[in-house]
Amino acid sequence: MQRLIIHVKDDAKLKALMSVLNEINFIEVEKEEKENSGLSIHGDLRKLFGIWENRDISLADIRQKAWR
Repeated sequence: MQRLIIHVKDDAKLKALMSVLNEINFIEVEKEEKENSGLSIHGDLRKLFGIWENRDISLADIRQKAWR
């Protein structure tokens, strides 16, 4: 069995392509969901060190802006 990977840029065209491929009896279609790479289970907390450095902000200021 051969494997072919196709990257489709437009979701509307993906539906049309999937319907055509599903009609061909010698092709088995497996859809793989795109992973969300933006979120990480094991984030690096050290990257956040110093983000508030040299900023004149208090906890009260943060709370006030949060409730707007």
